[in-house]
Amino acid sequence: MKRKKGRVAIISRESNEKTIDVRMLEEELLRRGLKVQTLCKLLTKDKSIKSLGYIGHVIRQEAAILRSDVVVLDTYCIPASMIPHGKGTKIIQMWHALAAIKKFGWQTVGMRDGSSEKTAKLMKMHSGYDYIISASDITAEHFCEAFKTSRNKVTKAGLPRIDYIKSVSSGIRRDEVRSEIFAKYPELKERGKRIVLYVPTFRRNADVSRDTAALAAAIDEEKYKLVVKLHPVYRGSDISEEFPKAIFDDDFKSFDWLSVADIIISDYSSLVVESTLADKPLYLYTYDIDEYRAGTGLNTDFDDEPISPYVFKDPHELAAALDKPYDMDRLKAFRERYIDIDTGAAGEENYCTGKLADFIESLI
Repeated sequence: MKRKKGRVAIISRESNEKTIDVRMLEEELLRRGLKVQTLCKLLTKDKSIKSLGYIGHVIRQEAAILRSDVVVLDTYCIPASMIPHGKGTKIIQMWHALAAIKKFGWQTVGMRDGSSEKTAKLMKMHSGYDYIISASDITAEHFCEAFKTSRNKVTKAGLPRIDYIKSVSSGIRRDEVRSEIFAKYPELKERGKRIVLYVPTFRRNADVSRDTAALAAAIDEEKYKLVVKLHPVYRGSDISEEFPKAIFDDDFKSFDWLSVADIIISDYSSLVVESTLADKPLYLYTYDIDEYRAGTGLNTDFDDEPISPYVFKDPHELAAALDKPYDMDRLKAFRERYIDIDTGAAGEENYCTGKLADFIESLI
């Protein structure tokens, strides 16, 4: 196929819908007059690529790659890594997270929750990238290990999600998103109660219901309103029936909840870095950290991080800490370690999206 000047392909397997990063980048590139083809189709490790439907989608991905000057990925893409392409096609891996708190890719090869070395080599896992986007030097090191590549392929830049988080937490989208959430959950407007957002990461072959229940039981319902955003795999759990005063939400994005949350609780998710952009107290509930470190592995030693005083295994200790003053300087120091790029001035729209689009245009 003949490549067309100024054509960009954006390929994602994170969702069947356009993610925030994909949608915002696509809109910016189209605004600049570039030709953009976006392909989104969910594929998890629990689904087989042998299905005819996904094989057909892989063929469409390869056709889009061959027609494009620049290809932007947010995860592993079969044809981008396994099939050679001409020198004129540049492959950018922007990944679907601002940080790599937990290990992935080549970092987990041979581990309990990782791929086998044979499979990784057969699939040419994460090979073929010309550029890798990273928001910090620390994350750049983790990405180089996970993608098994060299530091000279890393470009320091932010993702569109930075713009989105800033806009919903303190910018132009804040009032609109807050209104939508309060319309859906009017009980959140109850005076005198602070909103606690709990977003646990995905755990392979694990049921988070028990430990979520432990946290929900520990938090004082007279002082706090708990909102839980479980991974889609766990949604529909009967835990919501045990704690009717907590909100188990399936309707809004985790980032949207940053517009109303007063306190954020997570664990090994990249959200622990991304949520720092909202300037809200952050706590980590790491009840299974030893097991998680053995099975998946962690890039971050929380004992050595500025937010170490706010990391808890015990739900009651965490709940008690919510009543104490929070050192926001520690949160800022943690954020600046993992987001050490310029994210634009306060109120500046789509700064990181624009910078990423600038970089893509420079390659055409």
